Amino acid sequence: MDQNRYMQMALARAADIRTIVISFTLAHATLSIVLGFAGAGLDDSGIRLALAAWIVLGSLWCVAFMDDALQDMNAAMRDMEGFMDTAMGKRLEKAPITVFRIANVVIVALIVIAEMMAIY
Repeated sequence: MDQNRYMQMALARAADIRTIVISFTLAHATLSIVLGFAGAGLDDSGIRLALAAWIVLGSLWCVAFMDDALQDMNAAMRDMEGFMDTAMGKRLEKAPITVFRIANVVIVALIVIAEMMAIY
């Protein structure tokens, strides 16, 4: 495959990451507003269950999507001829993708835990 194709794939996955980050941020910011102003509406166990399910399942989907995009970007950059000889490629080798994958899960888990505590 030519180098331009690898670059296009990496750019597409970077755009996917930006999209999921903004979607996750907007969704959880909206949820924070709902939790802040819901008042007696959260007394209904059905509403709490629906919010909890959305928080957990939506967050799992976001983590899976982000993890997949990170792995694809990493693979595309490593497949580019000569990329690993650049300063960015050398930086990529020093900071393994595993660190970012773990950080992604931990950050999302902390947000989910905080939201669940606010609901229950």
